[in-house]
Amino acid sequence: MNILSRLGKFGNFLQERVKDYISLNTQLKQLTIENKAILLLCQQAIARVDQLTSLNPSVTEGLTAVIQHQKITIKVHFTPVQILFKGDIIEGKLKLLSKPDVETDSLIYRPLVLIWKTLLGGKIDNKALPEKMRIEDDIIYYEFSKDQVPLIDALFHKIEDNSVLNLDLIEGKLIIESQVLINWRDINLQELSQIFNLFSKS
Repeated sequence: MNILSRLGKFGNFLQERVKDYISLNTQLKQLTIENKAILLLCQQAIARVDQLTSLNPSVTEGLTAVIQHQKITIKVHFTPVQILFKGDIIEGKLKLLSKPDVETDSLIYRPLVLIWKTLLGGKIDNKALPEKMRIEDDIIYYEFSKDQVPLIDALFHKIEDNSVLNLDLIEGKLIIESQVLINWRDINLQELSQIFNLFSKS
């Protein structure tokens, strides 16, 4: 068996393994990240982000995150909306599905939480957000370099500049709609196998 045949068989093997996590509908220009993959990505996010103590897909729509900052607990229900590619930069939108819920057991922080809820209406100040993030009404705008989001880079590393992806996270599955056709040959299967730890599950 020559090297090209071996590479082709290995590519087919990877594609079959990845299909447990990713599915394609080329006619509808849709890529779906399955529930199994979403749960794994949530676990990876919790392991990497210090103050993120919980991240889970909602039963109906979006994700619920719990953030612990000092003695303040913040619960946020949100859903991804859109991604725009600009060179090596990804611009995205998240929609808050409800106002953040802020609680504390600390007597010191309790008055601050009460003031935030009553006087500020539970709104998030842009000054409190990380750099390159802002909020307008219920939409959070963010900006990352592609190499900070390896999953998106693996799925869409060949996508053209200024392309837009529309996102819909329903019942634990992320449906991504593209303006152009999405094919398996355009996806970096080796990168996905590392992201989903496929070889460790053999």
